[in-house]
Amino acid sequence: MGGAGPRGYRSGGRRAVLVLAMLAMAGTLVSRTFELQFREDERILEWARDHRLQESAVMGVRGDILDRSGEPLATSVEWSAVYADPLMIDNPFAVASALAPILGAEAEPLAQKMSVPGRFVYLQHQVSPEQATAVRELDLAGVGTVPELRREYPLGDFAVEIVGSVSTDHKGISGIELLHDDVLAARDGSEVREMYPGGRSVPGGVSESVLAVDGADLRLTVDGLLQFEAARILADQVRETDAAGGVIILARPATGEILAMSTATRDESGEVVTGAENKAVTWAFEPGSAIKGLTFSAVLDAGLATPATTSAVPDRLVVHDSEFTDYTPHPVLDYSVRDIVVESSNIGTILWGERLGATGLDNYLRRFGLGARSGLGLYGESAGLLPTVTNWSGTSLATISIGQGVSLTALQLLQAFNTIANDGVYVPARIVADVTGPEGAVTSPDPVIEPRRVVSSTAAIHMRRILGEVVESGTGRRAAVEGYEVAGKTGTARKPRPGGGYADAAGNYSYVATFVGFLPASDPELSLIVVIDEPTATIFGGSAAAPAFAELAQIAVRRLKIPPPAAGGNELILAAVTGGDPRG
Repeated sequence: MGGAGPRGYRSGGRRAVLVLAMLAMAGTLVSRTFELQFREDERILEWARDHRLQESAVMGVRGDILDRSGEPLATSVEWSAVYADPLMIDNPFAVASALAPILGAEAEPLAQKMSVPGRFVYLQHQVSPEQATAVRELDLAGVGTVPELRREYPLGDFAVEIVGSVSTDHKGISGIELLHDDVLAARDGSEVREMYPGGRSVPGGVSESVLAVDGADLRLTVDGLLQFEAARILADQVRETDAAGGVIILARPATGEILAMSTATRDESGEVVTGAENKAVTWAFEPGSAIKGLTFSAVLDAGLATPATTSAVPDRLVVHDSEFTDYTPHPVLDYSVRDIVVESSNIGTILWGERLGATGLDNYLRRFGLGARSGLGLYGESAGLLPTVTNWSGTSLATISIGQGVSLTALQLLQAFNTIANDGVYVPARIVADVTGPEGAVTSPDPVIEPRRVVSSTAAIHMRRILGEVVESGTGRRAAVEGYEVAGKTGTARKPRPGGGYADAAGNYSYVATFVGFLPASDPELSLIVVIDEPTATIFGGSAAAPAFAELAQIAVRRLKIPPPAAGGNELILAAVTGGDPRG
């Protein structure tokens, strides 16, 4: 009896412990079931989605930038990116050695990329179709390609300052690409599919998609062929004159459309190249005598003179504390307004500028667009410098009337001459013709600046005829185009030094040479400006800039099928204005 008691107790104790253990296990299972059922269901579902749902991006295509004929200046083409799944690659260096010759890369960096933790790594972006095909033909486990867009520019550097460029993720970083990035940019979409472990789609499984939206296409006013020719001609002229650089712009005066716009500069080796900076709008320079076309348009419009009005003009004049001279010494001459412009007399211009007055000259120049941006909106555009009258010195009226002490861009000066070509009406510049949205709707942007009358039609027509004589018999003879009346003005200006003044330490000067004009003079359809920066072989607008004007103008009239005008066009217009006397 005494021995049975303890054994029974121990046996009952073991049963109690077993029961308690079983109850604890049951409690744990119940608790875990509760956790899984009610607290971790989202995590489990997320895990399931990660393993069964595959999401892939659907690329939207950035809009094209087209020339006026619809030819691409910037477009997106499908290239590829090469990727790797490091978990599927046993020997990274062997795989990298096979890829390196195709990708034009070193094996070691590729192998390092394939050795990182994770399931996906890009090995190389922007791989050509030929390279992508060669990679796929290697059939390397863990290596593949995915589509990727590449931005291409058919005209290359010949239009870079207008069109601009994009970053690797297709965001605009300069030019039209940046200015209209919001219009050109695409929105990527996505696609989610439920997949079996082997990679096949689950029939009737989850399938969701967000459609990609392509960017809009921009059609510019630029003519691709004329852009190419403008860049070529400008570069040749910079070489010919041994200059530091230059700018050229071709436009339609009646509409303000920019047909071509190019910048030339020299690289570090001294070679002439097309500049990435659009100096047609960013570089402000002193125009010299080219501004005389504006000064005398103002004189004529103010009723101070007619083209035939004469005045005594000496070859030198002291204004305030400075002496001004004409380029060539001469006795006091009885110069008409026409003679002063054709011969580009500084003294004659200053004398008429004084009659117009500081306030009058300032008012007209601002109406011509000086001191204000063009409205194109291109980044970095300069407004130039036209000081307010209250800040003019004792010589400012004299210097500004002949194009010194005032700075402007090539586009501003061209727009001012377009105003003369347009019978005195300023028409704002345009470079975007229209926008075609992803759905095909076509819209045209509204002008930022409204057209405005600057001078009377009579004053503009008189000035057109005077500017025609500049080319016929004056300083602009080398701008002539056979069969066409050309009107324009030369400019030769000393270039200010960064520290002030015009001469360097040795007393030498640098120059800016300009020719700006339009044709046919009697009914202008094209306008053109050529500016040569620091020419040395010849410094004058008539010899450094005018030949490039003539060459591009000759190509443009053929390209745009502009016929020569009927004989006597200017005389017929002036006869109507002046009551029968074409001399005014």
